[in-house]
Amino acid sequence: MRHPLLYVGFLGVLISGGLAVAGLFGVGGALEQPWSMGLLLAADLALLAVLTRLYLRPPAGGAAAPGAGAAPRRAEIQSLQRLVQIVQRGQTSTEVYRTLLESAVETVRADAAWLDLDPSHAGLDAAEATQYHRLTPAQAAALRTHLASYQLPEGEFITNDLNERPGFAGTPQHFRSLLQLPLRGLQFDYGMLYLLKVEPHTFEREDLSILQTFTSQAVLSIENLELVRTSLANQRTQEELKIASQVQDSLIPKNLPTDNWFDISSHSLAAKEVGGDFYDFLHLPGRRLAVIIGDVSGKGVTAAFHMAQMKGIFHSLMQENPLAKNERDKFPVPSRFMAQANAALVHCLEKSSFITSSLYIIDYEQGGFVFARAGHCHTLYYHALREEVFYFESTGLGLGIIRNEGYEKHIKNQFYDYSPGDVMVIYTDGIVEARGGNGTDEYGEDRLKLRLEESYFQEAEGIKSFILADLNAFTHGYPIHDDQTLLVIKFKSAQPPPLA
Repeated sequence: MRHPLLYVGFLGVLISGGLAVAGLFGVGGALEQPWSMGLLLAADLALLAVLTRLYLRPPAGGAAAPGAGAAPRRAEIQSLQRLVQIVQRGQTSTEVYRTLLESAVETVRADAAWLDLDPSHAGLDAAEATQYHRLTPAQAAALRTHLASYQLPEGEFITNDLNERPGFAGTPQHFRSLLQLPLRGLQFDYGMLYLLKVEPHTFEREDLSILQTFTSQAVLSIENLELVRTSLANQRTQEELKIASQVQDSLIPKNLPTDNWFDISSHSLAAKEVGGDFYDFLHLPGRRLAVIIGDVSGKGVTAAFHMAQMKGIFHSLMQENPLAKNERDKFPVPSRFMAQANAALVHCLEKSSFITSSLYIIDYEQGGFVFARAGHCHTLYYHALREEVFYFESTGLGLGIIRNEGYEKHIKNQFYDYSPGDVMVIYTDGIVEARGGNGTDEYGEDRLKLRLEESYFQEAEGIKSFILADLNAFTHGYPIHDDQTLLVIKFKSAQPPPLA
């Protein structure tokens, strides 16, 4: 009888291996599901069953003197332990299959063997799909040809004498005994294991039973490894997205422009870790402020990348032109900026992508602003003197839709004189297209207009909060499906006197 500490030791290896793999699953939190933990428990129990049978199994030939047969059984247990350690370390599928082949040979003391795997399911390259042990590829190919002419009945895996098997007639074989075992997983057939012995009638039913449990565990180990790799890949992706989100967050203005003549409040929320909405501000000489807002088609990392590009284009083009003849011409008007931005984006924007944007240049010395709309949402406006809320119905085409010089014909400037107390609401379509009600209703421009009519008298921060509170109530219980950006600009009652 073997020492019980040996059994306890291997049980400890099983538990530690299971915990190690479970720890890998739990790292990112992505696979902490009951079914995945049950899969790991089943894997441990399967290996425990194999080890128990090897531990209790008597040496071949019946009763023997104490210690007889212990060395072969110890080698078999060590092979199984090696498989556990491979799973614990999270090694490659190739290494698990190699261990399977070598361990199977050692377990039944085969003279030769090979392993045929399906690359599409086994997680291997085609060059690694066949592995050999004491057998040449030519020998395996010849055996495959003979085996293809006759299939064993369902549930039969042992051929006691190949010379007597149909398909081998007239071709005496060096290897007489064959054990062929399919590798079947939960969803796929991964391949076939072939074990050979020179002498006939040398494979035992006990060998088959042990190998069936062992190969099932090996396939389960492969599936676990794939799940672990998927979990770790998801974790890395989440970490990369977190970094991208932090970078993108750093691109969003934290310190809004402040002045005695206007009040600004902003809100931005991405539908995913990173988004495609953007806005920015730039002070220009002569008491002017440039405000840009935009929305990149699509979501996620690609949209965020183009958002960063657009921000860079904004800061590059809104620089002073030293060749300008007068002060007002030193910076491009909105329509000219959009044409130049469209030309710049031709080189970096995918053909299927486009960007909507609006650029405003507010001149609070002259008490007016000029803006151009490149396919973006209509500007919502409250006119204090007329006590009226309306949308500017301006025209314009999105950036990247026409990629030649003809684009400039599709973008126009619009001028407007503002009054103290006027309010401008700028937003992206994630606001007006937010879903609520029965899940298909949209927040809409009309509802946004009503909220401004009810809150125009407040400061910019109060107006923004009022609109967002109503938006959140409308969408309660539904996930955000598009990035949301909202800017509120209120022109204060006291405006600056003209410069002398």
